[in-house]
Amino acid sequence: MTAETPQVKGLSRWAVPLLGLLAAIQVSDPLIATLTLVKASDELNFSASLQSLAAGISTFALAATVIPSGVLADRLGRRTVLAFSVLLASVGQLLTALGPDAAVYLAGRIVTGVALGATFAAAYGMIKNVTTAADRGPALATFNIVAVVVPLVVLVLTGPLAAIDWRLAFVTLPVVSVIAFPLTFALLPSVPRNAGGRVDYVGMGLIAVGIAGMLVGISAASGGVQRAACWLPVLLGAGALAVFVRYDAHTASPVFPVRLLRHPAFLAAALMGVLFNFASSATSQMTANFWQYVVHLPTAVIGIAGLPTVIVSVIASAVAGRALKAGVATVRIATAGCALIVAGFALALLVTKDSGYAIFVPMLALTGFGMTLVGLVQSSLFLGLAPARFFGAVTSSRTAFGQFGYSLGLTGTTVLVSIFTLHGVSSASKGAVSGDGAWDSITSYLTTGSTTDAGLATISHATLAGIYTQAFVATFLISAVAVAVGALVVVVALRRRTAAVPVEEFLGLDHPEPAHS
Repeated sequence: MTAETPQVKGLSRWAVPLLGLLAAIQVSDPLIATLTLVKASDELNFSASLQSLAAGISTFALAATVIPSGVLADRLGRRTVLAFSVLLASVGQLLTALGPDAAVYLAGRIVTGVALGATFAAAYGMIKNVTTAADRGPALATFNIVAVVVPLVVLVLTGPLAAIDWRLAFVTLPVVSVIAFPLTFALLPSVPRNAGGRVDYVGMGLIAVGIAGMLVGISAASGGVQRAACWLPVLLGAGALAVFVRYDAHTASPVFPVRLLRHPAFLAAALMGVLFNFASSATSQMTANFWQYVVHLPTAVIGIAGLPTVIVSVIASAVAGRALKAGVATVRIATAGCALIVAGFALALLVTKDSGYAIFVPMLALTGFGMTLVGLVQSSLFLGLAPARFFGAVTSSRTAFGQFGYSLGLTGTTVLVSIFTLHGVSSASKGAVSGDGAWDSITSYLTTGSTTDAGLATISHATLAGIYTQAFVATFLISAVAVAVGALVVVVALRRRTAAVPVEEFLGLDHPEPAHS
């Protein structure tokens, strides 16, 4: 692995919980966006493709810029980046809240995504400076528990606000950020900066264009993969990433060592990040929408409805933390976690248009426990595998991989549900209602039970709810297969002999520097 970073002396016992709180701001933000998306979409007249873009645009921005943010944290100091990034995120959240139209809404989400990417990556990377190797598992468990409990509290508080006006929900996190700002300087240590060599602006730009391009293209898939709005950004993104891989091999100071992806353990860790974030966003987005569209839960209680996930996540964090400290093989923990996610997704088969909330409790419990096991193992692997020379970039790439998965979960499942629903509505209406532009009318009909669209009026509300439910179930089953395939790759990679080779040796870094944060 890498040389250990010495624990900074004189640490406050509140250091890890505070890092968890800062991470929780990033976790809470997309949940609030999910909670309010239906109402925001209705007020601002989002089409299906625009709703997909709105659902994931903050994570697009986060994933595209988080690696440069890690480099920035190395050079400016992780504590400084932590403190000021939450304030910048507040600007984005208030911009979203005050925006009069879709353009300002999207701009606010972009600013928030960029800022919170830096927040989460810096908070996570700093764990290595405030813990010893022996206590890292329990520390990651504490970090994770705070990062899942605080968002629940935020959702409980924002639910009633969102019921009054969705814009009020976006005011909650700026208040938390203002409180956290002085605590960051009071409770967290100042650690040495890692200046490194020259800044690889070309590599940063290629990564940003590559990730953003692919995710924007994916978000536009609901309108048809044959549209230029879908395939053109994907091609642009794939091309930029291909150029980056080529460029990385020939530059003396790459922003990120692409060769690290050939290390089996790092490849497995990166894929685990995609998998558990995909599962997390897919579950939260799809269940929240289903509860509003079909079950008709009040907006004020949507946050509380996710309580089973939080409860089992706390338990799973403690279990995984102790298992890591006891030396249980990471492949065993990861395999168990992935199996639970797949089992939870498969329970969607029990859901019908007449299902109440109770049917979702075992699904949330299984997926929540599984996601936490996978996530904690992945967190431990990234901290252990990050080479000192690229510490900021590599630990931040964990967030990039994770948010790529989160974006795929948000936009991918939204796209699939809309495609299946639009197809079903078109068939039921004999072609009278079709196309991406009908999505706003369909979701409005599902929510209110009435419509002014003559074509939609030929379909009963119960029939429409059944069509949406079938789309919901099909999307969850497809997601289960995707997670199962990814899990197989993870297990194979972790069982390879070369997975135990230290990354410094693997990358040919003969003179590793002390890791800084």
